[in-house]
Amino acid sequence: MNEEPKDSEILEEQQDERDIRITQLEAQLAETKDQLLRRTAEMDNMRRRHQTESVTLIFEANKRLIIELLATIDDLERTLSVIKPDEHTALTEGIELVYKNFQKILEKNHVKPFEAIGKPFDVHLHDALMEQVSDKVEPGTIINEVQKGYMMNEDVLRHAKVIVAKKAE
Repeated sequence: MNEEPKDSEILEEQQDERDIRITQLEAQLAETKDQLLRRTAEMDNMRRRHQTESVTLIFEANKRLIIELLATIDDLERTLSVIKPDEHTALTEGIELVYKNFQKILEKNHVKPFEAIGKPFDVHLHDALMEQVSDKVEPGTIINEVQKGYMMNEDVLRHAKVIVAKKAE
């Protein structure tokens, strides 16, 4: 009979050890699952951040290129503005075609000039080159545009260079 309690004690100890081991393994499994979830979330965040950075990088590169092309568009507009209707030649048609192609490229990239003349001066959209006395409009109103301003979506690509009305002194 002495051996039976020993066997039951041994069995009980083994069961306790198994229960402890099971508890340890369950805790380890829970910790591993938690680490896996965290790493998966970290990878998803990193993937999204990389995608956002790539889109931003492409957008900024396009923006810089378009800003540089605006000077060429300005030159084409000035050229077309001085050509008289009776001087219409194949060269003029070529210049008009190039200008229209540039306009299509701008439109495709959501680049648009914005109106300035007659609008109130806004530092976020305009660069004032000078003030000029004018009784025809309210002070602070733009009376002339020296260089067009452009927007790409909601971002200002280039401020309009303007002349602003002021009161006579």
